[in-house]
Amino acid sequence: MKKIFSYFLFFFALVFFESVLALEFLYPVGYVKQNGKIKIYIIYQKSIGHIELWLWDPETKVASKGLLSTYTPAAFKLLPDNAGFSFIDNGRIKIKKFNKRSPRSIDIYDPIYNICGLKWIDSENFYISAKKDDKFKIFKMDISGAIKYVLEDKDKDCMYPQKIGNSIFYIERCIKKGVYKRDYLSYKVVSLDHPIANQDLDSNLQKNSEDKIKEIMQTDDCFSEIKILEPENKKYLVDFRSCPIAFLNMISDKEGFFLEHQVEVERYDKTIIFNYFQIKKGEDEWVCKELFQFSIPAHLILDKSDSRLYESILPLLPKYHDGKLFYLNCLHNKELLLDMFCYDLETEIQEQKTFAKSGQLFFSLIFTEDKIFYGGAVSKLSGDLPLMWISDDGIMCFKLPFIKLSYKFAGEI
Repeated sequence: MKKIFSYFLFFFALVFFESVLALEFLYPVGYVKQNGKIKIYIIYQKSIGHIELWLWDPETKVASKGLLSTYTPAAFKLLPDNAGFSFIDNGRIKIKKFNKRSPRSIDIYDPIYNICGLKWIDSENFYISAKKDDKFKIFKMDISGAIKYVLEDKDKDCMYPQKIGNSIFYIERCIKKGVYKRDYLSYKVVSLDHPIANQDLDSNLQKNSEDKIKEIMQTDDCFSEIKILEPENKKYLVDFRSCPIAFLNMISDKEGFFLEHQVEVERYDKTIIFNYFQIKKGEDEWVCKELFQFSIPAHLILDKSDSRLYESILPLLPKYHDGKLFYLNCLHNKELLLDMFCYDLETEIQEQKTFAKSGQLFFSLIFTEDKIFYGGAVSKLSGDLPLMWISDDGIMCFKLPFIKLSYKFAGEI
């Protein structure tokens, strides 16, 4: 009897851990309008080492491959002219135009790595934050691969660039290197009056890619414009000292948001807690205000978790829409269910928008004309969402939850 009981416990534990670890995710990352109909780009994460991009029709439920399965499409962004999209595939920036069969790579002939924070200026130019010489610096690039330094500081990381008008906003992280680790002494939100004309990289855009690449390889001009920040050129908007902040999101030159996160996460922590802040320009100075706190299941982010998201925290970040912030939170439940909440910036009222059931994790919000679509962990039950199945005709089909922007209840499509 004792052996049977022990076997039962082992079997139960095995099934439990498999159910926790063997998660698949289905979530939207953007949408386009084709012939007057909305089509939604969806990431399907089959496993931590296998993610795919699909294009989904919300009316017919039919999904088709947006890219070949050989690609690993992270950090999906639509191009400003809506002629295609960009993504990062194993550290390389790629662009897929809708009128082309295959994506093209942007070849970078400068030793930079850990590319993040890609921000399109127009259909030809963009900013990135990336590491070079073990420091995060901000670069401006064009689609041919020509690159120029914009912001660099020998003792600081410059991250999350946001160019609005003639100003660049970013987070500055001061570093002190230790014997065994590096300490981050301070985190600040910074603005820099630094107009950069788009024409500074456009003089050769009429040339074809091969000519441009040859020119890049033959000259160092495109790598020579290094802007060392002078104290008089920049303004410190917020000083968080040693409290780590990240993911600056400016919605105008007078207002933006960022999150504060824990310095360290312990191995056995079940959740990771974040605080979300608003910065707003007053008459005389910038005002910083904490808006709300939210919590995310640690297994979705931690590197050692087999149930983590390939894109880490990107699909879990709060999003601004029409005077409101939509965010995710598992702070108020013990089952680590992840739900959507809304914070009204005018009234300061918070409202829960979804009510997850056992095992459900909702995240990654996109706003269409009249709906908020979102995704999460793929359901194994026919009544729960998000859901995926193969039809009798062998066609892949998805079903995602949504919220109508003009109503307070959730539905499904």
